[in-house]
Amino acid sequence: MRSEGLPVFVTQRNRTDLMGMYDEALLAWPVPFETMFVATRFGRTHVIVSGAQSSPPLVLVAPMGASSIVWSSIVAELGVRRRVYALDTVGDIGRSELADPSRYPKTGRAYSAWLDDAFTGLGIPEADVFSASMGAWIAMHHAIHAPDRVRRLVLLAPMGLPSWWATTVALAPMISYGIRPTETKLERVISRSLGEGERANRELRPWMRIVGTCKPRLGPPLRIPSRRLREIEAPTLLLLGRRDQEIGDADSAARRATRNISNCEVEILPLAGHAMVLDDPPFVGAMAAAFLDR
Repeated sequence: MRSEGLPVFVTQRNRTDLMGMYDEALLAWPVPFETMFVATRFGRTHVIVSGAQSSPPLVLVAPMGASSIVWSSIVAELGVRRRVYALDTVGDIGRSELADPSRYPKTGRAYSAWLDDAFTGLGIPEADVFSASMGAWIAMHHAIHAPDRVRRLVLLAPMGLPSWWATTVALAPMISYGIRPTETKLERVISRSLGEGERANRELRPWMRIVGTCKPRLGPPLRIPSRRLREIEAPTLLLLGRRDQEIGDADSAARRATRNISNCEVEILPLAGHAMVLDDPPFVGAMAAAFLDR
């Protein structure tokens, strides 16, 4: 990682510790892979690539603060019949590098432009997109602003779908911590994100505690207006967790999706929280693979 990343990590110690964890996660990556960087208008985007080169492309867009290493739980299932590209979101914690720390995506349209550049750099005319949380918010915007690029969508606990109230409740602890950080506030943010799942807490809590002392450059994943959701043409699979504190009322989010996204299937996982990719990876992986194989 070059010096350009330090404003995001704040300290060299943070960068060293987090990238050490990143390296450990790659050592345990369950399938053969390679890594690369592609140029975008905001800087270099780091990509973990796996699966046969001749297979259809699948782009993974990570949750806020988690980076692409979160996908290790299901990449083997997803990559059986696909060429998988796991992106570290530019401006977030990971290996992607902002060219200018003061210039980063701040809106859904800007994140779509970033993904458009990444698709071009990877030589992908269109792809299926698998995403979670803020990554799913980015993916929905890409389906809105670049519909010819997105073949199908898999959305795990997407920000942008809940009501304004639920969105405010989800973002308020992060904003409060950013303004005046305390240990109590950090624990609240982490607990809301990870929920009670044993694997999510074991694998991500040490990472998230360091991320809490960093300063990622990210636009806020605000509620997407219904009129914009109705512009999503890609067949969509939406997975929600009944215990997800960030999304809030899963039934309300499901109703909003099915009312506004014309071709949308919904599954609510009764025991999953916001980190469902770690709470129930066999089910999430199987559901997504079956949907993408159609």
